Amino acid sequence: MGDEKVRILKMVEEGKLSPEEAVKLLEVLEVRSASSVPAMVMPDPKPRRWMRFLKIRVYEGDFSKPKVNIAVPLGLLKLATKFMPEDAKAQINEHNIDLDEILRAVDENTQGKLLEVEDDEDKTRVEIFIE
Repeated sequence: MGDEKVRILKMVEEGKLSPEEAVKLLEVLEVRSASSVPAMVMPDPKPRRWMRFLKIRVYEGDFSKPKVNIAVPLGLLKLATKFMPEDAKAQINEHNIDLDEILRAVDENTQGKLLEVEDDEDKTRVEIFIE
């Protein structure tokens, strides 16, 4: 992976860039690497009316308000999974969450709920969806 991508991710980690800004910069880098034309003169390769997000919500108790509410830009999600340690992927799989299936749904422009897990004993619910 190029040094530019690592620097961008580091800037997100340090709070110097928002995830949305990082996605835009990473997309420009991808386009630039695929073409010999300098990035500054290239038009936006994928004009978008809205940015898509993977959203994760965790509810406890009466399920009225999420205890955890995470929104990850899909472009950043796809990039981040490339850096994910294998033991972290294994832990996700232990909870019957198929990360590869989620990424396939992202690539297929799927929208809506991907996964809902409810534990009546612990009174918790986890929802994963693309918006």
